[in-house]
Amino acid sequence: MPSHLVHELHQISGAKNDINHAEFTGIWAESEKQENRKTEKQENIWMETADLKPKDKVLVAKADRAGNYWLPLYLHMEDTAGIMKKLLQEYLSDSFSAMCGLSDIELEKTALFLAYTHDLGKASAAFQGKILKAVPSCHQRLEKYGIKIPDLFLDGKKSPHALAGENILLFLGCPYEIAIVVGAHHGVPVEKMELSNQSLLDDDYPAYWKNYFGSKEDEAIWKNIWSDYFAFAMQKSGLQTIDELPSLHRQAQMLLTGLLIMADWIASNTKWFPLLSCDEWELDIDLEERIEYGWEAFGMPEVWQPTNQTFSEFFFRQTFGFHPRELQSDVLKTISSVNQAGIVILEAPMGCGKTEIALTASELLAAKFNRTGLFFGLPTQATANGIFQRVLDWANKQSYDMVSSIQLAHGSAMLNKNFRDLESGISESFDGEEDEGVIVHRWFCGKKQSCLADFVVGTVDQFLMAALKRKHVMLLHLGLSQKVVVIDEVHAYDAYMNCYLERALSWLGMYQVPVILLSATLPIPRRNDLIKAYLNEKKLTTDLTMTEDYPLLSWSDGRNVFQKRLSYDNTSKKIKIEKVSMKNAFHEVLVTIKEGGCVGIILNTVKRAQDMADQLRSEAVERLLLYHAQYIFPDRASKEEELLKLAGKASKENERSGLVVVGSQVLEQSLDLDFDLLVTDLCPMDLLLQRMGRLHRHTEHDRIRPPKTKQARCLLLEADDLTFEEGAKAIYGEWLLSRTRDVLPKSISLPEDISPLVQKVYSHPEPLPEEEDFYRKFLEKRKSQQNRAKGFLLKSAKSKDNIHNLLQAGISDAMAEASVRDGISSVEVLVMVKDKRGCISFLPWQNGGKKISEEDLYHADICRRIAEQRLRLPSVLCQPYLVEKTIDEIEKHSSDYIASWQKSVWLKGELVLFFNENLECEINGYCLKYNREQGLLTSKILYS
Repeated sequence: MPSHLVHELHQISGAKNDINHAEFTGIWAESEKQENRKTEKQENIWMETADLKPKDKVLVAKADRAGNYWLPLYLHMEDTAGIMKKLLQEYLSDSFSAMCGLSDIELEKTALFLAYTHDLGKASAAFQGKILKAVPSCHQRLEKYGIKIPDLFLDGKKSPHALAGENILLFLGCPYEIAIVVGAHHGVPVEKMELSNQSLLDDDYPAYWKNYFGSKEDEAIWKNIWSDYFAFAMQKSGLQTIDELPSLHRQAQMLLTGLLIMADWIASNTKWFPLLSCDEWELDIDLEERIEYGWEAFGMPEVWQPTNQTFSEFFFRQTFGFHPRELQSDVLKTISSVNQAGIVILEAPMGCGKTEIALTASELLAAKFNRTGLFFGLPTQATANGIFQRVLDWANKQSYDMVSSIQLAHGSAMLNKNFRDLESGISESFDGEEDEGVIVHRWFCGKKQSCLADFVVGTVDQFLMAALKRKHVMLLHLGLSQKVVVIDEVHAYDAYMNCYLERALSWLGMYQVPVILLSATLPIPRRNDLIKAYLNEKKLTTDLTMTEDYPLLSWSDGRNVFQKRLSYDNTSKKIKIEKVSMKNAFHEVLVTIKEGGCVGIILNTVKRAQDMADQLRSEAVERLLLYHAQYIFPDRASKEEELLKLAGKASKENERSGLVVVGSQVLEQSLDLDFDLLVTDLCPMDLLLQRMGRLHRHTEHDRIRPPKTKQARCLLLEADDLTFEEGAKAIYGEWLLSRTRDVLPKSISLPEDISPLVQKVYSHPEPLPEEEDFYRKFLEKRKSQQNRAKGFLLKSAKSKDNIHNLLQAGISDAMAEASVRDGISSVEVLVMVKDKRGCISFLPWQNGGKKISEEDLYHADICRRIAEQRLRLPSVLCQPYLVEKTIDEIEKHSSDYIASWQKSVWLKGELVLFFNENLECEINGYCLKYNREQGLLTSKILYS
């Protein structure tokens, strides 16, 4: 065996001593005459015998459970290779080969070779023995050609077919970096230690040896089959010698594994690539016709092909219906001039049109750098839902004379009406009758396939999981590599999430994916860290540490980084800041609404918002709207719709007059609201400025404001003893609250003061003696968050290692989604009512309080309505020490009633929380109550 192969196999086996190593290599050793497998003579033999023989074609790849249908291994290889060729021709961007470090021809040959060999591990005694139990009629065919399958395998899990395929390719002399991709095509690369510490079948061979060969007598026939398949793959891929297979760097291994998984999943769908009757043995199949049928049945939409590389005010107006502002033109002209794909960070005031900039810039960058899609990430499901329609409208105008695909990527996407209405008319097999526009293709609705669609709107979690040790993460890398990536509100992420953000950016930087980050403003160190992460540099050659210019555009062009202060054509807004007690705040609110003003009150916790609303109602405030995150989905959606109507951009004077809006932090994120007076809890400076962005937000509509509110005023709630409210301390920490309070002046001008104020808070000067404890806790918390993040963090993109041991195989999808956010777990439940007789119904105002019968569960529409009754439990019940007990208790009280619900795709696996007829329940010592106005109310039960 070649020395390099012995070394590599020794690494994989994790052998700890010379005896184990000898045993392992002895399994694969052939005679002296066959030792050198890369000689020209051996390669010529492969070329001469490239056609598969009858014995090769009887191996089974797939079978149905009933044992009536099967699929030959060679045919599945042909199916996968056929789809791979289609993906190369009709799906991948023109930039993909360069991302892999390959020429177009090298990419095609390598990708096809991977497709033709990806299931070579199924050509083993263990796999054939397992699958033949499902189709015993195929057994005699193998025996006809002398292939015997033992009845017993000691441990089939020691040689799963992906791992077996990698080892077989290594044995055949395949380059290590190619074999790795085959070993990873089930979503997790092989772990180097996976083959160590094997039990022994006898004194001569490790247990897994029998899984490959069955018996010593059959060793030659299996090796002969492998050589046939290898030669067949070489010939069909257009390879003349093994040396033509390239050495793939780590990024290429990731992307090609993602591509191979995609091709394999499509080719494995038996609706598109049907199994054959077990009676069919002598096969006469038109492979070209089979591939064309499968591809057409799959119905891949056309990929987005943008053409505008240069900013045009005409096209901007055509797209959005208005002329670009000076700031928008300034940014887009700058982006038009870049020569290499890179990172763009736009820091600009709230309401200046950053979304239109991001969408237009995505079109320019996609056209210039050969990308075929857009990913738009936002902090929450609510903000993603809010922007989905805007992206959809834009995407429809991008798809002239073609049909492209769109996805809303978060856990409750199907509860979004705009997305659901778009999806409802699209079958799994697209019929191709539409001439242009965007569709929802069912295949992309899978959690792990969603980012493979052209246009994707989702929560930032979907993006952050590109930096997570998660099974099938390669599919996410493949999808993102084809796109321009936009991440909004990057100031909203904590130190834990920023670890994932930076690592994901480092991978995109290696792929040279254009990235656009949007923020109201960023601390200078945070901005620089994001740029360094993308460029995979420890320090920046350009000095970006001093500027407080605002609005500001930062961008890279190659390895160079530039910054530019942007022109801003909106008038400056001066805001007077007054620190007030709760009593004085109430007085100011009552005076303002009496004059016909519209007041916004933003508090740091749901409990404080609910209490404030109760107190205002007791003061006879008639027009009050409470809005926070703890409503069931339909209630929150209706409240948001009402909120935007009464206090949004287009709200009329009579709709706004005397209105008080009370809410939690959700009011500061992506809701286009306009208040005459703002009352707020203290929070860190960048978030406080976000809240102030809702004050006097729209002046261009000649808004008539009451006399006392013509001067914008922000009332900052402050306790008499200057202590911080407990909820604020828990969420933000005392250091940032203290710094914000110390730095905040009596009046500010927006946007001029935004960057200087943020930089002062986050510049971390020497703390005052009374602040030292605050600062120490702040640093400790940040360090702790960063350390916790490292546990599931993907290795650096810059590392020259291969993808072995890259992922953690055991992490579940649910754990993956929770892992990119720190601290308290998020538990969602479906809320229903159960009366004393055990009858189940909707809440009284939902669907008329309809009772649910067994027959109702056969109706998808009713099941969907049940799935909409979604509520996020309060954090007090989701603490790490309590969350499992919370889930267990909910399951205990619901399992007897919802067993039949598991038949519905809408309800399967969902937690259901039952309230009694008074809309109350108890969990873990807490009383939960729900009502339409206040949402979920939580109180601790005091036992006597």
